[in-house]
Amino acid sequence: MIKIIIFILLSFISVNKVFSDQNSPKLEGLFEDLYNVDDIVLQNKIVGEIWKEWMEIDNPEIEKIMNSIPYFFQTQKYEEAIEALNYVIEINPNYSEGYNKRATFYFMMGEYEKSMQDIETTLLLEPRHFGALDGMSRILIFFGKFNQALQVYDEMKKLMPNDVTLDMKIDRLNNLMFDDA
Repeated sequence: MIKIIIFILLSFISVNKVFSDQNSPKLEGLFEDLYNVDDIVLQNKIVGEIWKEWMEIDNPEIEKIMNSIPYFFQTQKYEEAIEALNYVIEINPNYSEGYNKRATFYFMMGEYEKSMQDIETTLLLEPRHFGALDGMSRILIFFGKFNQALQVYDEMKKLMPNDVTLDMKIDRLNNLMFDDA
């Protein structure tokens, strides 16, 4: 009887163990699928699953704040969002999505240097973070650093080689580079 109780407890613990964002064991398979997919609908589904994993956090307080992010976007309360994300980062400095979301709000406020700093931290924690890479490219393009932006897009292509949207961004960037020459 005691063995059955221990087995049930161990099963319950292992099933309910929650990983957060970049540490999720599901990400390896999802990124492999993303690399191999050539159907845009399926690709978007995989991208959505990756974002879902990145947002996961085993902390109800942080989860509540992260679930409030759409509100901050809709109401354009960017400074409040940054304050909330500062708190998230203070509580869990290894949570990459806290930095990524804060980078996005800094970007929206035109605080590109602060945004870039958070993007770099995001990428230190999760080098495959295509959202952070895309944000980095946008900032580099804004500052006219087209070659560097293209290098970042090349890194994204290593993660998602069949992404049509990424191909369009690369084409637009190549046109900018050509027009600027």
